[in-house]
Amino acid sequence: MDRPSFLPPLVVGALISSVLFVLPLRTAVAADPLQVLKVCDDGAEWPPYTYYQRDAEGRPTRAVVGYSVEVLNRILEPLGYAAQVDLLPWARCQLEVERGVMYVMALNASPSPEREQRFLLSRAYYSTTHAFFYSKRQRPQGLKVERLADLANYRVCGIHGYNYSAYGIPPAQMDAGASEPQRVIVKLHAGRCDLWLEKYEIVAGTRVTGSDLLADPDLGWGRVPELPGGPFHMLISRQHPQWLDRINAGLARMAAAKELETLLRRHLP
Repeated sequence: MDRPSFLPPLVVGALISSVLFVLPLRTAVAADPLQVLKVCDDGAEWPPYTYYQRDAEGRPTRAVVGYSVEVLNRILEPLGYAAQVDLLPWARCQLEVERGVMYVMALNASPSPEREQRFLLSRAYYSTTHAFFYSKRQRPQGLKVERLADLANYRVCGIHGYNYSAYGIPPAQMDAGASEPQRVIVKLHAGRCDLWLEKYEIVAGTRVTGSDLLADPDLGWGRVPELPGGPFHMLISRQHPQWLDRINAGLARMAAAKELETLLRRHLP
């Protein structure tokens, strides 16, 4: 005689219990918040590396895009992660990454001794041009900056929380109270400072946000002498050291395949 096609009640009950036990676990894994990597960067935007995508009418959307965002997502995708990028005031972003509770890393940072103590720095994945900007209204003859030390002869403006250690100017001698580039330019034209130190690519990159600061006919600029290109890194929280090797491995792979070079050419204005 064939065996009966039904299972004993105890076995059926055990199987149902097992299924009910497994399903919530599988649902929990699918919704695991660790699959989203929370990252922050500068709320003033850092185009073309990190900025809010604009809609058809030029208004900022909630989507954060740019070279750095695309690089990070290409590294994360094979690892089963996706980045959630929030733009915060820069000083707050750094503090949050240092704490490592809400955010694991920041995307764009130049190196400094202070940052190397507070964070783990990824390998550099792009470089920028050191530049100074001035008002032609206030300085129609331009500025005489032939050596790096010449910067100290002028009143220098900057942005709060940014790193100016490469220029050798003590922070106490700078006006770094502005929160965004547009406010610094207002100071320049008002004669409240003589020059503003910034990376050329960032000022040129404002074209993608609709600001296009270089279109101002009264804004002059020049290269800062005696300084090579400025490297930029991701800042990784010391509370999450496992991400350093993961990010560096991804950057090394992309560099070897010329992906970084290709992406950068596409994003630079």
